[in-house]
Amino acid sequence: MVFWVWFLLFINGMLASLYPTTKVCKLLLISLFVFFLPSTLSAQYLFLEKIEACGNASFCMDCGDKKATCDQFTLDYICGQINRRYSFKDVNTSITFQVLVESSGFSCVLSHSDVTNSSLTSELIRYLNGNIWKAAKENGKPISASVNVMFRIANGVMSARMLRMDLSQLAPPGDPVIYNKTITYTNPSLKNYDFKVWTRYNSPLPDNIGQSAAVDKSDILWYATAKGLTRFDGEGFTPVNEFNSPFTAETPVQDITVDKDNFKWAYAYNRVYKYQDGAGWQIYDFKKFLASGVNHILNSRNGKLLFTTKDGLVVVKKDKVVLLNKKTIPQLPSSNISYAFDDSQQRLWIGTSKGTIMMDGHSIITKFNTANTPLKNMSISGATEDENGNIYFSMVDCNKVEGDNDREGIAVLKANGQWLHYNDKNSGMPANHVNTMLYDKFEHVLWIGTDQSGLVRFNLKDEWENYHNNNSAMPGFTVYQLMQDSKGDIYATTANGLTRIKKK
Repeated sequence: MVFWVWFLLFINGMLASLYPTTKVCKLLLISLFVFFLPSTLSAQYLFLEKIEACGNASFCMDCGDKKATCDQFTLDYICGQINRRYSFKDVNTSITFQVLVESSGFSCVLSHSDVTNSSLTSELIRYLNGNIWKAAKENGKPISASVNVMFRIANGVMSARMLRMDLSQLAPPGDPVIYNKTITYTNPSLKNYDFKVWTRYNSPLPDNIGQSAAVDKSDILWYATAKGLTRFDGEGFTPVNEFNSPFTAETPVQDITVDKDNFKWAYAYNRVYKYQDGAGWQIYDFKKFLASGVNHILNSRNGKLLFTTKDGLVVVKKDKVVLLNKKTIPQLPSSNISYAFDDSQQRLWIGTSKGTIMMDGHSIITKFNTANTPLKNMSISGATEDENGNIYFSMVDCNKVEGDNDREGIAVLKANGQWLHYNDKNSGMPANHVNTMLYDKFEHVLWIGTDQSGLVRFNLKDEWENYHNNNSAMPGFTVYQLMQDSKGDIYATTANGLTRIKKK
């Protein structure tokens, strides 16, 4: 196994040197990884709770021309037996099992996701081990393979289904791209953090790639993906599905946020949904304003919700809806809105496809395309503010320059009006393209999620640290979104799973 891992990394390095600006190396690495998957993943346990009682040490994961399976009728029978014996009132959870199905059809549970190891889980293990299974076949010959079965409890009823694996998601993420060649990242603070990673293969997470996430006032994390929405309370996941919402288990939820009243707002199926604890879900019909679709739902500090669209910025407060576009604000460079942010001075910053403006509390507008600041001909793509009133903006060049663009990076507006610009040539940033930022109010540092270079910790003075899959427990190098709960724990949605960073 070590040989194949070394071999794949060697090939990936060769390809990266030959094709540094293409996706060829990544595609070939994934192909090689999947090709050698049956041997490299022998005896791998997917879930945290391992059962080391199975005799077969060699198997592949959800593989074969015909994959190992258990009839749905049998799974329904198990659920029927369990539903007669247990009362699941007010229970919403799921347990996933990794089952080894040998070539003979003998079955044995290898691992599962129930960290409590409840009596219910023990009973389900006995049922799964005693089932009649159909072994996987490769070229007509039976082979040993592991498969996953998920049991879900919602609205007082247990149900079950086979949970097929997307093997491409198990491919190594490769190496991060670090454009900054002048900095040696010693990462002195790394030892102070515990990293915990959840994927759809070691937890009930619906998908590894998190499209959006938000933490509510009860410290519940709402995790939205293209394959479903789930809630995480710090210990376990509760699926948001047809039993407790307007969504199915696999509804692609494109964005989610939490407002100052702890209402949850989600965008799916070209509709806006609002969730209130104890009252359930409500559909909001903004079709005439949101015909072009929603890019982001953003929560402002004054209680307004901001919906960015290609036709303008939709502002909602107490069911009153206002559309801001070039017709209502001629100074806007474009009606195609990418981001919006209101700061502690009640100034509204709007990023468009053709530049950025700021409107103060007296409706006086500053156009940055004509100002000598880092925002000239740039669109803000994210923003965060510290307790001293300093504002940090991530930027995208409106001219769509390919590659590592030194005009991007982070623009800082100091409380005294001074502008700063950090990029990978004049600071410790490893790369210029930033996906997300978070000001850590507990440690008073800036966290930066990049597209290719991992997670950055900046102490706002002179120390830059860079965490990724090659030097830390981060599962990869692409970070989409960062959020923090009331205890100071930081959650990062990535291309390779959900990560929690907890101070030791």
